[in-house]
Amino acid sequence: MESEGRLVGERYRLLRRVGSGASGTVWRAFDEHAAHEVAVKRPRLPGEPADEAYRRAAHRLYREARAAARVDHPAAVRIQDVVVEEAGLDGLPWIVMEWVPGESLHEVLRRGPVAAPEAARVGLAVLGALRAAHAVGIVHRAVRPAKVLLGPRDRVVLTDFGTARVPGEDSPRGAGPAADLRSLGDLLRTAVGDRSPGGPLGPLIERLGDEDATRRPDAEEVERHLRTVAGASWPAPDRPAAIRTGPSV
Repeated sequence: MESEGRLVGERYRLLRRVGSGASGTVWRAFDEHAAHEVAVKRPRLPGEPADEAYRRAAHRLYREARAAARVDHPAAVRIQDVVVEEAGLDGLPWIVMEWVPGESLHEVLRRGPVAAPEAARVGLAVLGALRAAHAVGIVHRAVRPAKVLLGPRDRVVLTDFGTARVPGEDSPRGAGPAADLRSLGDLLRTAVGDRSPGGPLGPLIERLGDEDATRRPDAEEVERHLRTVAGASWPAPDRPAAIRTGPSV
């Protein structure tokens, strides 16, 4: 049972539920061993714990979360631990991530679209996180504004790698790195308010959404275009990259 004050894995004290959705529930928690705050996600699966399909999905989720912990990039949320409590009847892992204070891009966009240079700055950070994930064979599959956190010192963080796809899994056709780039295009379109043609990002957004995958730009071309649009908004190499945020589900 999830409740405030519960101790997960004899280490993580649940403080406050900060989000809930189809994929699970995220809690703000306190790591009593390391004495700092973390985000803890309790995933949700369809069906019942007694079902074989449920148990297979829970085991796959555990493997995926462990694999996602290998993604190393300043704009990729750090997965610090994956806990399956022996006394738990459902076998679901708790995914422990860094806590990033701030708000999501989704929350920011409720107040209105952002300027193209800012959208490009955020896009560059997200692209960097995706490329780091793709380099170790992981596909995010859920790139959208609610998964992008904007933290202190302009930090941008892509979260929810704990439910990404890893090598060797059966997966829908087309759900590879190219699908993540297409989702990045959708994110950029949303960020600038679906304006047509989207200002200086318009040509890139249109090409990323092309039905013919052979006409879409690759990651290197996307990066070049975003850097040009971001201009002074993009941090210099000696400046830490950043956003403003808190974990999503």
